[in-house]
Amino acid sequence: MAQTKAANTIPEDTQDHLDQLSEQIAVLRQDISAISKSIGDIGTSTKDAAVASARQKAADLRASSEEMGQQAVDAVRQQPAAAVGMAVGVGFLLGFLTGRK
Repeated sequence: MAQTKAANTIPEDTQDHLDQLSEQIAVLRQDISAISKSIGDIGTSTKDAAVASARQKAADLRASSEEMGQQAVDAVRQQPAAAVGMAVGVGFLLGFLTGRK
């Protein structure tokens, strides 16, 4: 007795479904790849913005501290006695707070 169908044969409609499923999986892979790339791009642009913001704030703080330092120098030059008195007062206060009892 001869068999007309081999035991391993997949029906044609099932094969069509498997082919469609394979195509859909390939499309999903492409979509996931595109999503991953978009997420990476967002991360990179966010990092770049954060670095630029930090650099700008550091530059602003540097400029501000230089300005405050210059103002302190000018104040000491204009009123040296007051500056010495304040320094003595601050020194006395720190010595009092940190001194042993």
